[in-house]
Parts: sequence; structure tokens; C-alpha cells
Amino acid sequence: MKKYFSLASLLFVALIFVVGCKKETPAPTAEFTATVQDGVVYFTANVTNDTKYEWDFGDGSYINTIKAPVHTYSQLSTPQNINVSLTIKGPGGEVTVKQVVVVPAKTKMQYLTSGKDATKSRRWKLSSTALGFTIAYANANFTTVGGPYPAGILSAVGLAKAYGDEFVFKGDGTMTVVSKGGGIFASMAYCMGTGTAMAVSYGSGGIAYTSAFTAPTGATFTINENKNFVLPTAAGDVTYPGVMTLSFTNGGFLGLKDFTSECIIKKLTDTTMDAVIFYAHPAYGAKPMLCLIATFDAI
Repeated sequence: MKKYFSLASLLFVALIFVVGCKKETPAPTAEFTATVQDGVVYFTANVTNDTKYEWDFGDGSYINTIKAPVHTYSQLSTPQNINVSLTIKGPGGEVTVKQVVVVPAKTKMQYLTSGKDATKSRRWKLSSTALGFTIAYANANFTTVGGPYPAGILSAVGLAKAYGDEFVFKGDGTMTVVSKGGGIFASMAYCMGTGTAMAVSYGSGGIAYTSAFTAPTGATFTINENKNFVLPTAAGDVTYPGVMTLSFTNGGFLGLKDFTSECIIKKLTDTTMDAVIFYAHPAYGAKPMLCLIATFDAI
């Protein structure tokens, strides 16, 4: 009987020891930092007494369980305040810490080139699927001359090759124009004024596809926001207040080769760009009289 009692006593003491040890195990501690770059957030945790990590990035994505995750947020045109939490679990319990991470608004340069980095670039081309391609007068109200036309309208007038031309915008402010059809989409006035041969033309619209094209070297672009853009037209100067424009040097252009070196950007996202491109009519010399209101797709 005494033997059994001694054994029970030892087990009881051992149990007290185990319980006491468990109570003495410290609870985890945690804090974290977040470094933001172009919508990518680099998280670093500083924790103690940990065995498991659970990150909630606050955007509905999966729970991440590594110590120093990298997470990409969708950047919008306004800053985002994201509630991020980190839960640390260990032998002594668990702790959760929270922090608001500010993801800055995406800049127009990032939309156009896919990033601020000089090595980044994005290719754009005229959309063959978007509705609303329009020819209008280059006046203050963009009075419609023709359209809105259905998707792929250029193919119906012999200008399908225009949909293949690519306009590459780079993070360092340079650009290239890549002809996929040998020539380039242009105004008839430009072709006639410069002696450029036209492979095919659409007379009533004053537009054409040239038979040959030499890409400009050293072309650059500048994004101008909230600009009071003054356009000298064949009918006199027209002012477009508070618009966003793309201006070009060294032969750069978007969509349509003409005498003008600046266009209005009405909408710009990661996938779509709506532009107003001014061009001359053959009857009015080098000054613009008309414009294309067209959509470009990122590729």
C-alpha cells in the first residue's frame, strides 16, 4: 500500500512540475514593419517565442505563414489604407498585432509604363475590340464627324494593319514605335505633305496606312497633368483646360503619325487608354482640323 502511495505521490509532483513549467513559458511578442514600393509591400517581423506565423494582408487574400512575406496590392488612383494583422502562436500562447499600411496611389507613369523603374515598359496598340472609335472636329466640344463606329472599323476600310502597330512607353521617358505591317497609321495630309507613299487610304476620314515606316530614334514622351492645353488648329487656337496630355519629342507619337506632337489622354488604366489624337485634313495643310477619339489596349 505504501509503495502505491509513493508512486502516486511522485506522479502528482511530476504533474505539478509540468503544469508549473507550462505557466512559466513566456507568451509570444510581436511587431512588424512594412516597406512599400510600387504597390509591393515587404513585411519584416520581429517576434519572440514563436512557432507559427499568420499574416492577414487585409485585402481578402490567403493567410500567409512565412516570417518575411512579400505581398502585392492592386494600386488605385487614390491611396489605400490597408489594415494588416500578424498573429504569432507559440508554446506560451498567442498574440496579434495590427498596423495600417498605406499603399500610395498609382501614378500615371506607372499606368503607362507598368512601373516607375527605368527598366519597366508597357506596349500599347489601337484596340480592335473597343466600341466608340470616332472622328471629330478638333474644336472645344469634339463635334462628331463620323461614328461612333463599331469595333474593328479600320479593317472595314482597308486599314486593318493599323491594329498591329505597337507603341512602347518606357519608365525612363523614352519610347519606341514598332510597325507590324511595314508602314504606319497616318493622316493623309501628313503623307501628302511629306511625300510619304500610302499603301491604302480612307479618303472621307483623311487617314491612311503608309507603305513604309522608319521608327524614330531617341523619341521621348512627357505626361502633363491638369494642363491648359492650347492647340493651334486650322480654324484658330482651341484651349482645353485642365486636361492630361502626352507630348512627344524626336518623332514620338501615339496611334497616328501627323504634324502634331501632343494628344489628350481621357482615361488611363493598367489595361486601357482612351486618347484624342489630332490630325490634319488634306484640305487644310499642316494644322490639325480633325481628331480621332480612340481606345488603346495594353499588350
